[in-house]
Amino acid sequence: MSVDRRMTRGAAVLSAAVLVGVAGCSGGGDEAEEVELTEYESTDLTAPPIDLDSTDEDRSDEYFFVGPKSRETGTWSGRLIIDEAGEPVWIQEDDEAEKVDEPTAGWDMRVQEYEGEKVLTWWEGIVDTPLAEGEVVVVDDSYEEIARVGMGNDLPHRMVDLHETTITDEGTMLLLAYVPKQTDLTEIGGESDGWVWDGVVQEVDIETGEVLLDWSALDHIPVTDSEKEFEDGVGTEDKPYDYFHGNSVSVDDDGSLLVDARNTHAFYNVDRDSGEVNWTLGGKSSDFEAEEDLYFAWQHDVERAPDGTITLFDNQSSPTLGESSRGMRIDVDTDEMTAEIVDEFLPPVPRIAANQGSFQELEDGRVVIGWGALPSFTEYSADGEVLRDGTVGADSNYRAYLSEWEATPTEPPAAEVKTEDDQTTVYASWNGATEVAQWRVLGGPDSGARTELATAERTGFETAIPLPEDADNVIVEALDEDGRFREDPDRWTG
Repeated sequence: MSVDRRMTRGAAVLSAAVLVGVAGCSGGGDEAEEVELTEYESTDLTAPPIDLDSTDEDRSDEYFFVGPKSRETGTWSGRLIIDEAGEPVWIQEDDEAEKVDEPTAGWDMRVQEYEGEKVLTWWEGIVDTPLAEGEVVVVDDSYEEIARVGMGNDLPHRMVDLHETTITDEGTMLLLAYVPKQTDLTEIGGESDGWVWDGVVQEVDIETGEVLLDWSALDHIPVTDSEKEFEDGVGTEDKPYDYFHGNSVSVDDDGSLLVDARNTHAFYNVDRDSGEVNWTLGGKSSDFEAEEDLYFAWQHDVERAPDGTITLFDNQSSPTLGESSRGMRIDVDTDEMTAEIVDEFLPPVPRIAANQGSFQELEDGRVVIGWGALPSFTEYSADGEVLRDGTVGADSNYRAYLSEWEATPTEPPAAEVKTEDDQTTVYASWNGATEVAQWRVLGGPDSGARTELATAERTGFETAIPLPEDADNVIVEALDEDGRFREDPDRWTG
């Protein structure tokens, strides 16, 4: 069954006279032993299993954004937008070659704002831990690419590390890179001409590519501050010592940057103009007095919250030091130079994330924790009550976000007709469309004599719509909640 793609987006035209050769979906097949993938009739896309707690509240305008990834052949890697029912809304699947090599997945896929409009961003590239080489993709609300952002100055464009993709209010992007550099390692048992992975932070103008900030951890943070064991064979040009491992950069409330380093167990307030470190919290060289219970290790995703506290994801692993990973909120007083933990967000079941992880605070105070190496995500109320918990069938998921998103893809809907046991059914889907509430099916001898055959509520990523046995020359139309048809890219019509 073929789909005519010459129409404007909003309708898929197909012929019910040709009902043979309905192809099976790709993406797992007999090799998919780890998870049972969901397959669809209208498209060859697949999706991993998604388990998401339900809620009595209407969350139809909010979606979870995740980038599940797996390293085994036949398992699922890619990018997913998930609705309140735990159904995919948008699927972008890595191909088999990418899975077998190293998954590109959707590292740090999220909704951001650029030039006054909401955009979707993610990192894609090749991962060879700790080195990752790629760039950041920016797409609009039709999923059309509008920018690719890379490193500048003397670094290769595609040397962007996977950990950070933040767009600032100034239209710049904060980026990380792991750069091999030579340095003296004798104080930690290495050679005087040893090698480390330097943590480089750049702020790059998205439109022009101009580098506004180029910061090196090695210029400011000594290798002796690292909490990572210095093993035999490490510290050479072939195997640099990953002493810093920067994994997040965000704008602090004073306009400086918060730079987080997993392997020093610390984060840093960095002057955006001079590059000087104003203060350090955590690790061996902390500038703050803190109670013993304020301890975090191997942490990720440090940000300043609207109320002035600092939030982060505390891995406590690896190696494992605590009983559970957690989200943390810290009150930091830079006048008295004191810090204390004021809140923690524990998982609904015990979870230790050996790596990765995220902490997102929404405008109403709700919190979303992504459990990183464990492909789960949890939504909490502002006072810490678990509202929803979800898991995707994959090995891991770097970060998880919950955001509002409206999108109408450039690509038209997909549809397929199938007859089985004397029942003709049309299967309809529109990958990435958020405004579809119903499907209307028309049929008839020609375009001037079509009548309505059926109207059905959207039931998930794909909707199965029974048709009369004699249905022919079928058109499937996407309708919004008011019953309007998307006739052209700019408007819905009745």
